[in-house]
Amino acid sequence: MNKRILGFDIARAFAILGMMFVNYKIIFTYGVVKHESIRCFLSIFEGRAAAVFLVLAGIGIGFMTKRSYESESLSERNKDINTIIKRAIFLFIIGLMLFIGFEWTADILHYYGIYMAIIILLLYKSPKKIMIISSLILISSTVMQLVLNYSTNWDSAFMNYYNIFTLKGFLLNSFFNGYHPVFPWIVFMLFGLSLAKLDFRNNKTINKMIIHGLVIALSVELISFIIIKSSNYSELIIYLFDTKPMNPTVLYIIAASAWASVFIGICLKLSDKFNNSKLMDMLASTGQMALTHYVAHSVIVLGVFFAIDKLKYRSELFVLVLSIVVFAFMVIFSNIWSKKYKRGPLELLMRKITG
Repeated sequence: MNKRILGFDIARAFAILGMMFVNYKIIFTYGVVKHESIRCFLSIFEGRAAAVFLVLAGIGIGFMTKRSYESESLSERNKDINTIIKRAIFLFIIGLMLFIGFEWTADILHYYGIYMAIIILLLYKSPKKIMIISSLILISSTVMQLVLNYSTNWDSAFMNYYNIFTLKGFLLNSFFNGYHPVFPWIVFMLFGLSLAKLDFRNNKTINKMIIHGLVIALSVELISFIIIKSSNYSELIIYLFDTKPMNPTVLYIIAASAWASVFIGICLKLSDKFNNSKLMDMLASTGQMALTHYVAHSVIVLGVFFAIDKLKYRSELFVLVLSIVVFAFMVIFSNIWSKKYKRGPLELLMRKITG
C-alpha cells in the first residue's frame, strides 16, 4: 500500500472519532451544559469532522476514477459510473435504515448516497470547472437560506426535526435544512474530488495543502469573528457570516474545507514520518473500516444505552470518555479483523453487492 494512502486512512479514523464527539454530544447532553470547557472542546469538531469525512470521500472517488479520467475511455468511465451508482444506492439504503429504523436523524450516510449520485454529473470535469460549480452551489445555498425559512420543521432548540417522514419534510431536510443538506454540503465532496488530481507523492504538495489551508482557515475565521463582533452580534449577521455548521454559510464551507485540507495534510505527513509505526498501521486499519465503525457507533453503542435507560441525559465528560473508549475498541477490533480480512464487515458486504 502506498505510504501516503495510509495518511488518508488515518485521517478517516480520526474523523470517525470527531463525529462520535459531535453525535454523542447531541444524543446525550440534550443541549444542557455542565462542563463548559469540555463542551467547548467537543464543539470544535462540529461540522469539521464530518467535513473531513466528506473531503476524504471525494478524494477516494477521485482516486477510484483516476484511470478512466486520464484515459478518457468510455467503457472504463461507464464501469466506474455504474459502480458509484450502486454504492450510492447501497449507502443511501443503509443510511435510511439508520434514519428510519433507529430514528438517527443525524445520519450522514443517506446524504452521502445523494452526494455520490449527483457527483456522477461532475465526475470528469476539470478541477477549475468543479470549483466554479461549487461556487454556484454556495451562492444558491445562500439564496435559499435568505428566501426560505431555515427553521422549518425544527423545534426552537434545533434538536428535533418534525415531519421528516413526509416527502416534503424529507426533501427539505436532505437538500436545505437538515444536518448535512446537499446545498451546500456536497461542496466538501467536490473539493475532495478536485484534490484527488494533486500529486500526493510530492512533499511540496502536502506542504501547500497545510500552509494554504491554514492561512485560508484562520483568515475566514478571523473575518467571521470581526464581522459578527462589529455588528454587536446581530442575529442576521450571525446567520449570514458564522462558521458553525447550522446554518451552513459560505464562510463555514470555506473554513471547514480549509481545516480539512490542513488536517489531512498533517495525517499524510505523520504517516510518512512514522511509516513503520504499529500505531499508524492500527489507525489506518480503523480508517479502512470507517463505514462499519460509523454504523456501529450508532446502532450498537446507542442501542445498548437505549436498552439500558432510553438514552437519558449524560454530561459532556461522559461523552468525551465514551467516545475515546469506543474508539479504542474500534482500533483494537480493526487490528484483529485486518489480520484475516482485507476490508471491514460492511465494506466487504458493499464490495460483494456493488463490485
